[in-house]
Amino acid sequence: MPIDRPCSRPQNSPNQTRKNSHHQSRGEILTLEHGNTKTGSAREPWFWLLGAPLAVVVCLLFARNVFAVFAIYHLGFCLLLPAAKNFLHRRFTISDHLEYVGLTGPGTMRGVLLGLGLGVILAGGTILAFRLFGGVFLADQNIPEILGRWGVDQGNMPLMFWFMVLVNGPAEELYWRGFVYGEMSDGKPRTATILLTSACYASYHGVTVFLLNPNVPVAVLFMVFIFAAAFGWGWLREKTGSVWPALLAHAGATAAYMVVARPLLES
Repeated sequence: MPIDRPCSRPQNSPNQTRKNSHHQSRGEILTLEHGNTKTGSAREPWFWLLGAPLAVVVCLLFARNVFAVFAIYHLGFCLLLPAAKNFLHRRFTISDHLEYVGLTGPGTMRGVLLGLGLGVILAGGTILAFRLFGGVFLADQNIPEILGRWGVDQGNMPLMFWFMVLVNGPAEELYWRGFVYGEMSDGKPRTATILLTSACYASYHGVTVFLLNPNVPVAVLFMVFIFAAAFGWGWLREKTGSVWPALLAHAGATAAYMVVARPLLES
């Protein structure tokens, strides 16, 4: 008597998976190819969403040290923890990780060109905004004195300046519009993902501005502006499939305001 054997579901090759999943994000395609490794705790996304802003606030309020923010938030949360998650848990290769955070893959060249254009536009807009409204955001504030309470003095001011110019924007975008976008996109509406990541990203910027200038309306206005920028960068991440537009636009804006504010920082 013949024995009925259970039918095994055929497995798609990586190439087939990519062809059949063109509607999915690059992160979802990669995790399908690696056996769908997004099966951890349901609380894990909240660690990525809330842990990074909390690290910034704790470092500024309790540790009172900007360089602790650089080490724990920028290097730790933004760069090292996502790499550890992908390399150690998901067994990604380097190329897999770069594709997951949006640095490589389809749309990369278009993303780079778009990002360069946006970077120039945002740099110019940031310079103009500081010329027009800088006195509103930083009115009557002794910025060097405040930064001094956070461990910044004339001796290490250049380190802070160049870290912000070269590392801040790229690190934050690789985290929020790269890694966290990929983590939150699995089975969730894209608009909800962009809104949620943008809100968490904007939250600690509002706190930082309030600590520099304890004026609630100014802090809220700045937070709304940051939220709008983050939402735009998230939308570009979704539409282009690349993190480069957000990364280069953010880098251009940061470089511009650091250059404009440098005389104020050193006064």
